[in-house]
Amino acid sequence: MYDLKYQLCATIPSRAKGGITISPATHEPAVAVRPSAARDRILATATRLFYSVGIRTVGVDRLIAESQVARMTFFRHFPTKDDLVVAFLTAQASAARDELTQIRQTRGPHALLAAVAAGITTATNTDGFRGCEFINTAAEFCNPNHPARVLIAQHRAWVRDQMKDALTALRHPTPSETAEILLMLRTGAIVAASLEGLTDTSKLEQTWSTLINQTSAHQPRSAHPTSQD
Repeated sequence: MYDLKYQLCATIPSRAKGGITISPATHEPAVAVRPSAARDRILATATRLFYSVGIRTVGVDRLIAESQVARMTFFRHFPTKDDLVVAFLTAQASAARDELTQIRQTRGPHALLAAVAAGITTATNTDGFRGCEFINTAAEFCNPNHPARVLIAQHRAWVRDQMKDALTALRHPTPSETAEILLMLRTGAIVAASLEGLTDTSKLEQTWSTLINQTSAHQPRSAHPTSQD
């Protein structure tokens, strides 16, 4: 099951792979997928194995066996393994987008920024943590034009834009630049935690807070200054 703690990992043209079109605006497949218990089992199995042991380590035979589906059924839903990888990433991106959008709409921009930071802290102190699905997948696919890499770039751009919009709403003096820094800070923290552990996130949280709370010192002066005698 998806958890925000594991995610938050320029316009990019839509790309198609195996009948799936990735939209840079929504990150969702343009072609509707019919509900299927078998497809759900395959995707759930792939999500578990891809995260725990890696994508290239897991073969189609193992995916079929652990999903308990026929080979023909597997390939009917996912003609290639790349199609399954794209579906896996699309599901993660969609869940992250839905959760962050709900936080922004119900609790406001500051809560969205806080949620991204809290996700880092929660993830790095969770049993079974193995980094970010998007970062891990990017490391396994060297070609930047691979559909998985394209989708990852789109997802990161979306998260960055959400933070930029939140900072803009909070009247931050440099929303674009700060959103870029926050994304780099998050990426670095996740990678560091996956390599050597990160049990103390206090410095990360302090830096994050300092970056987003830079509004008061940069507020414009009043257009109607108090007259002096």
